[in-house]
Amino acid sequence: MSRPAIPPSCRRRRYSILTLPAAVILAAAVWFTVPAAEARAVRIVSYQELLDKSDLVAIATASGRTTDTAQEIHLPGFSTIDAQGQVTQVKCRAVETQFVVSVVLKGDRSIQKFTLHHARWPQAQPVARGPLLVLFDPQDSRRSGSYLLFLVREPDGRYAPTDGQTDPALGVITRLPIEDTAARLRQPTQQNPRSSW
Repeated sequence: MSRPAIPPSCRRRRYSILTLPAAVILAAAVWFTVPAAEARAVRIVSYQELLDKSDLVAIATASGRTTDTAQEIHLPGFSTIDAQGQVTQVKCRAVETQFVVSVVLKGDRSIQKFTLHHARWPQAQPVARGPLLVLFDPQDSRRSGSYLLFLVREPDGRYAPTDGQTDPALGVITRLPIEDTAARLRQPTQQNPRSSW
């Protein structure tokens, strides 16, 4: 009696001795051609720590677009290197945004409006691994609405993000899913001509 024929799909495959080195070379080529992921260390602060360090915690709505000032802000950890190898710290533009307060959660409860002093990245396009900055525009649905803000008072009376100017969008200033529409009614209608956004 003869043995039944084994279908080709069930036959044991034999690999050449050259197959293994070719696979290793292919894996190494893929490994070295895929760009490495670069990251930046970001400090995560708890809400309790932000609350403890803040002079003012409020829910507020921007009453106008973010506007430039004549000041510059140096953000720690951000620099450029020119062709000669000279390292220069990046200078961000200091900007201001006027806010109308909906409710004060910590601080002077009589405050009805305040000026937020923050930073704008100098280039028009965002940079990879750049700072997480904020900007506001009541006319733009992506940059309008009510915000929860943790702020410290500066000597000139303006307020700044509690955890510094580098990453205010990382929990220090958070857009809320629901807007206080009553705050919109209290907003002034004039726009500042210095606006650059």
